Amino acid sequence: MSVRIPPLFALVFFSFFIVLLSACSASKKATQTTNISKPKPSSSTKTNVDGLVWFAKKQLNTPYKYASADPKNGGLDCSGFLFYVFTHFDIKVPRTSYDFSAYGTTVQKSNAQKGDVIVFTGSDANVKKAGHVGIITETTKDDVLFIHASTTKGVIINKLSEPYYAKRFIKIVRIL
Repeated sequence: MSVRIPPLFALVFFSFFIVLLSACSASKKATQTTNISKPKPSSSTKTNVDGLVWFAKKQLNTPYKYASADPKNGGLDCSGFLFYVFTHFDIKVPRTSYDFSAYGTTVQKSNAQKGDVIVFTGSDANVKKAGHVGIITETTKDDVLFIHASTTKGVIINKLSEPYYAKRFIKIVRIL
């Protein structure tokens, strides 16, 4: 005994299958186009600072999580945030905030640029030892804005002129 499929049913099923394949192909092309537009230079090319800052800002509102350098683990700590952003662009950086104090080239605050790393003391401003880091996102004639992983608010942008950060400021280092 053989089962006979009515021709109309076969045509409808075949048409549905073709539409489904087309939708998957269009979705794949859209994903590829999106990925192409995202800046991600390799280590063999000059790093696009705007791309680096763009990628850092994509992490805004990521929760703080001590000892984490991967947002998929539930959050990032301050040096883990920098490690995550810079290694996304194949740029080698230290994993601890303390190590940033002896890494890169020190620049004056007046010469700070977008993409530079800003180094602070830990929560005790009297202990002049690096304990917190961020990435400069913008400089104006009056201030420096930086993105970092705050222990209380996660990844946020602050101004260096804010008293809490101004008294903890140690230096600015250029990595790029």
